[in-house]
Amino acid sequence: MNAAKNIKDECSCNECHEKNIIDKMFYCSACSFEVCGACAYVKHHLHGATPLLKKKANQMLTGLQQKSRNVIKTCKYVVPELHKGLFESIDIFETKLLSKEETLKDASTFADLREKHESFTKIKSKFESSAENYLPHLRKFDKEVKELIQTLDETPDIKKSK
Repeated sequence: MNAAKNIKDECSCNECHEKNIIDKMFYCSACSFEVCGACAYVKHHLHGATPLLKKKANQMLTGLQQKSRNVIKTCKYVVPELHKGLFESIDIFETKLLSKEETLKDASTFADLREKHESFTKIKSKFESSAENYLPHLRKFDKEVKELIQTLDETPDIKKSK
């Protein structure tokens, strides 16, 4: 079902209680009333009643933009923080791995040397595998954000009706 259909598009006049679609209703800011065209003309014409659609559009815009800002703000905060922690962990891993690999020089037998080498190779391979599993997700997210930007660029603006 279309999301726009879930939004109530009909309301009642606060004066005569006639139901009408929002597109044909007005809002009197002086009285804080939603009124039909007839009541807007007869009882609220001196108050400068404005189309209710305009008021609803401003409310929806404000709500939507606030939610969009919150989602983007969260992403802009979380992603760098996670990457900062990830970079720190990678640096620590690198330092520890290279340091431990130095123990190869202290091997007492060839069997000991081969065992240590295999052990560190497995650890390095596991790290490499983890990176290979992570990078496609990062690339996919980057690609999807760019596609969304493209979609916004290609979405025509709604022209003001005359």
